[in-house]
Amino acid sequence: MPQSYNPHSYSASNYDDEMCLKPPLLLWLAVLFLCRAIVLPLVIGIGHVAGVNADVMTQLRDFWSADQLVPAAIAIPVLCALCWRSGSAPDALRRIWVRGRVLLALSAAVDIALPIASQLWQRQITDQFVVTLFASGVDVYFLVYILAARRVRDTFLDFPAALTSTKSAG
Repeated sequence: MPQSYNPHSYSASNYDDEMCLKPPLLLWLAVLFLCRAIVLPLVIGIGHVAGVNADVMTQLRDFWSADQLVPAAIAIPVLCALCWRSGSAPDALRRIWVRGRVLLALSAAVDIALPIASQLWQRQITDQFVVTLFASGVDVYFLVYILAARRVRDTFLDFPAALTSTKSAG
C-alpha cells in the first residue's frame, strides 16, 4: 500500500520486518477494548479451562453486556486485520485496514451512545450506570486518540505490500 506520510518522521524501531509502521500499543488496547463483548467470553472460556478462581470468573462475567455487541461487531474486522496484517493478507483485509480508523471511531461512538441511551430510555439509573459512564469515558478517550493521533492515522495508511506469486515455467 503506498505511503502518504513522511517515513522519516519515525525511528527505525517503529517499523516491523516488512517496513510498515507497527501499530502502537495504545491502538491495540483501544481495539481490544472496543471488541470486549466478543473477546471477553473467549478470555472467560480460557480462564475456565485454565482453572482460574471462580470469584475472578464471576467478576469477569459481570463486565459483559449485550449492549457491547454492536460496537464489538463493528470493531472486530479491524482486530482481524490487525492480527493478520502481512504481505499475504487477502484484499478484503486490506480494504478493512484502510477504513480502520473510521470503523473504530464508529464503534467507539456507538459504544458511547447505546448504553447511555438504553438506560435513559428505561428511565432508570442503576448502579451499573456508573460503570457505563466510566466505560463511556474510556470510549471518549479512545475516540479522540483514534481521530487525533498522527501515528494512528499513519499506521492505517501503511500495510505490507502484497506478495507476488511467481509461476514456475515447467
